[in-house]
Parts: sequence; C-alpha cells; structure tokens
Amino acid sequence: MNKNELTEYADYLLKTAMYKVNNIEEAQELVQETLMAALIAIHQNKPVENPKNWLVTVLNRKYYDMLRKKYRKGTVSIDMIGEIPLPDEITEQIERSEDAENIRRCLANLTGLYRQVMVRYYMHGESVKQIATALGIPENTVKSRLDTGRKHIRKDFTMEKYTKQSYEPETLWVSICGREGLDNEPFSLVGDRKIEMNLLILAYDKPITIPELAGAIGISTTYIEPIVEKLVRGELMKQVGDKVYTDFIIFDEKDRTINLPLEKELAEKYYKDVWNIMERGFDELHNQEYYKKQTPSAARKLDSFFAVRTVLHGINSLTENKVGEWSFEDFTDRPNGGKWHAMGSRYPADYNWSETYWYKKYYIDGEYSVGIDNYEGVREVTFSSYDTMLGMAYHGWGDIRYVKHSMDTITLTKMLYAIYTGKEELLPVIDSHCFDNIDGLIGLGILKRDESGKVIVDVPVIKMDDRWELYKLSDKYHNEISAQCGKQFEALLENPVKLPSHLKSVPEWHRYMQCLSHIKMMIIMNAHENRLFLPDVDFEEAPVPAVFMAINE
Repeated sequence: MNKNELTEYADYLLKTAMYKVNNIEEAQELVQETLMAALIAIHQNKPVENPKNWLVTVLNRKYYDMLRKKYRKGTVSIDMIGEIPLPDEITEQIERSEDAENIRRCLANLTGLYRQVMVRYYMHGESVKQIATALGIPENTVKSRLDTGRKHIRKDFTMEKYTKQSYEPETLWVSICGREGLDNEPFSLVGDRKIEMNLLILAYDKPITIPELAGAIGISTTYIEPIVEKLVRGELMKQVGDKVYTDFIIFDEKDRTINLPLEKELAEKYYKDVWNIMERGFDELHNQEYYKKQTPSAARKLDSFFAVRTVLHGINSLTENKVGEWSFEDFTDRPNGGKWHAMGSRYPADYNWSETYWYKKYYIDGEYSVGIDNYEGVREVTFSSYDTMLGMAYHGWGDIRYVKHSMDTITLTKMLYAIYTGKEELLPVIDSHCFDNIDGLIGLGILKRDESGKVIVDVPVIKMDDRWELYKLSDKYHNEISAQCGKQFEALLENPVKLPSHLKSVPEWHRYMQCLSHIKMMIIMNAHENRLFLPDVDFEEAPVPAVFMAINE
C-alpha cells in the first residue's frame, strides 16, 4: 500500500462512514482518522496485502472508539467468553457485522431471561459478580446466560427472519362457541389489533419461541413478550417449555370454500325434500296461540326464526351423528367466567372483501340469546336472534347504514322492553343514545312507527313458557330433517379441516364446521326463490330478522 492508493479509496470510505453515522461531519472525521492511521502504517513500512479490507477494518475500529466516547460505555465482543473488554484487535467477521444499532436490536430480541444479564453486562458495564449479586444467582449462571445470549445474537445477525406478517399483516377474526368472559374474553384479547392477530397466525402451524415470533413479525421481543403472556393467560395460546402455540382452530380461504360447489348443488337438488318437512312444521307453528297473537310483521319474523333454527339444527345434526353429540357442559371453563371454544378465520392482506367474500351472505351465525333477570318488575326478559341474509339483529349494529352509536345486546333488550311496555322514560337511563338509534332499529326491522307515528316494537313477543314450546317444536322437525334427508348431504362431511399435528385441544366437530357452513341458508333461499317461503319479501328492502323477545312475568 502506498500514498497514491489511498486516494482511490477515499470516496468508498466516506460512503461507508456515512452509512454508519449518517452525519457528514462525523463521517469525514472517521475517514480522516483512518487515512492518518494508513499514512502512519506506510511510514512504518507495515505490509498490507489487501489495502481496501485493511482500511475498512481501521475505519470500523475508529467507529467503535467514537461510540465508546459518545456513550461512555465499554463495548465487548459478543464472541468473547467471560468478562473481557473488546480489544483493539477484533476479528474481521465481527467488524463486518457488528455495529451499535444492530447490537441494540439483537438485545431487544432476546427473551427476558437472557436480555436482563446481557443489558447489564454490555450496556451498563456491570461485572459478572455484580450481576450475580443483584439478581441473586450464581456467577456461573450469569456466564451461562451471557454465553447463550451471545449465541442468539450471532444467529440474529446472520438470519433473515421477517415474514409477510411483518409488512403485509393479515386479518384474523376470532369467534366462539359458548359464553364469553366478564370482560368479553376472548374477543377483548384480540379485538381489531393486527399484532395480536398475526402473532396467533404465526404460532398456529407449529410451536415457536417468542424471539422467533418477534423476528417474524418485525417487532422486538421486549414488546412481544407481554402480548404473548396476555394471550397465554387468556388461553388463546398455550406455552410448552420455551415455545408457544395458538390453541384453537384457524380457518383459511380454502377451508371456507372447499365445499361451496357441492353445497350449492345439493341445496338445489334437495331443498324441496327439506321444505316438505318444514311446511308441516309451519302448519303446526301457525296453530299455536302465541303465534296467532302476533302482528303480520312479527309473525313473519317468528317464521324466519323457526325456519333458520330448524334447518340449522337439522343439517348440523349430521356432524353430531358423525363425531358424537356435544353440549354447553362440554365446553372448557375459562378465566373470568368464560366457557368457550374459540375459532378463527384468517384473511390475507390483499383480500378482496367485496368480490371474494360473496359467500358470506350464506353464513348463519349461532343463536344469540341475552337474558336480563329481575328487571323492572319482571323475572326475566330475553332477546334471541340469528344474523342471516334474511335480516340482521345483533351484528347489524356494525352496519354504518343503521348504527349511530354502539349499543350492546343487553342494552338493546332493555330498550325494546321499555318501548314494549310503554316506559319510554327509562330510555335515557338505559343509554343516552337510545333515541339516536331508533331510526337504525327501524331500518333493521326491530322497531317501526304505527299510524300515529309512535315507535313500537316490531318483533314477536311471547311468554317464556312459549319460548320452550317453540324450541320443542323446532327440535321435532329438525330431527325429521336429519332422519329423512341426512343421507343426501353426507358427502359434505368428507372434507374436514386438517389440524396441525401438535394441536390436541380442538373439539372434533370444529373440523367439520366449514363442511356445512353455507348449505342451510342455501336451502332456505332456494325455498324463498321458488316461492315456498316468504315469497313476497325483499329481504334487502324489508328485512325479516330471525328474532323474538320472551318475557317471564
């Protein structure tokens, strides 16, 4: 190396220095000190076989000197075993890969067990003895954790771990069978937060360590740890050793659509067989005294509820026949009063909801019943509903066409009871937004205005004893559907969801849920389109939600 060669590398050294410090004055200072060291080496006739690599090595050393002065902290090679400060001569490999920003990033990605000793040792300059005393652990344990931490950091430097979740987060909607906890668990554990959603997705296929999760999602372990701990405590995740995994079934687009063509074919082919049974059920329903007392509009909604519940249970019983019956008592008791099994549906970041998710209209959400005990002089008031394409009752509150202010179903039930009994003075006490939501409830078909313009309840209202008679009648005919039509639909059960091999807690019937998820509403809509069920109703213009309110005096 000679003086003339130095000018050839000046620009390259300046670019390298700018990359490290992002400050022109500090970069120029680094280059000047590097060139000065080179001139001294030339003057001393030191042999240099590769001038470019030699200059970069010197520049890196000057850069670390600058950092030590700036932060007034010792810097230690992650490759050194024991309590030895970074020497002036360090390996070329470390000089190429190690800089302060990457060290801090890698420290943040360690789990707390190793991060604690690494930060004390490297960032705060504490000795092994000081750390051992402060944490109340043996010095050998400190050294062991430092060694393991260094191994993780070396691996962190060389691995590209980010997944699509780090730059194209997916959506995961969690639902349950059963009863949520007092603080709306498990829904409140995830909400609409993308971090929780994508951690659950990443931990589904196989158990994974928290640092691996952090690396995959592109957020430091420091911030991921409390989120994972929350999901583990809430029992959406399970921890085994140093790994965690998502402890419920997650459906993807293939799971949701694999049976769609066959469902459509079988619904068109056999809907009449189902509806012949339903016609006899309607004849019996219409002869019940509680049905005769309803207004025409309310009676249609009772027909809607009866049809949805009976067809739903009749077809779903095919799964029970295959995997065995289940009941609410079989559900797992969860923290904070919950008793549920969770499910999730994942959607990619580029999912086209308006075009791809057309089949959603055929979903029937499970029956949603809310009961209020000892309210305003009555023992119990319940509001029961299904959300379907016939009309929305509960999830309809998420539709911006109707809702102005969010209202939970307990509040809605109280509001309907107050209007039904003529106790409108209770409305502001129930919720300050009750009056704001009246027009929305009219649009949903839950309320209406009479000829005088007064707001009245537009859902079936029956006694609590009549509620059980309604269910008993529905069960009678759903059993007939299962017995007489079950064979026609058994082919749908041939494509259950395949679970990851480590996932053992998922009920067997969850694997079959998507097999029959659309055919119930397809059968009902075939009957409607062929003028066998509510023939003169346009459900978009005049919703007929499957609802009723029951009162126990």
